[in-house]
Amino acid sequence: MGTRIDSRSIGNTIRALRLAKNLTQEELADSLGCTTRSIRRYEKDGTTNIAVVNEFADCFGVSALDILR
Repeated sequence: MGTRIDSRSIGNTIRALRLAKNLTQEELADSLGCTTRSIRRYEKDGTTNIAVVNEFADCFGVSALDILR
């Protein structure tokens, strides 16, 4: 059986990666072309949308698997 994806864990990882890059939520939103509100929501609730995970991975220079772990 497959491993269950914890969306909140993904949100925590997104936040940790953002902070490691010394980016504000506003700066991250600008670089992704989305709203600050979306970033807050992704960090709080996470996401299981692989397209969104891939966008974050590209932005942070990591693999999608790094975000999903």
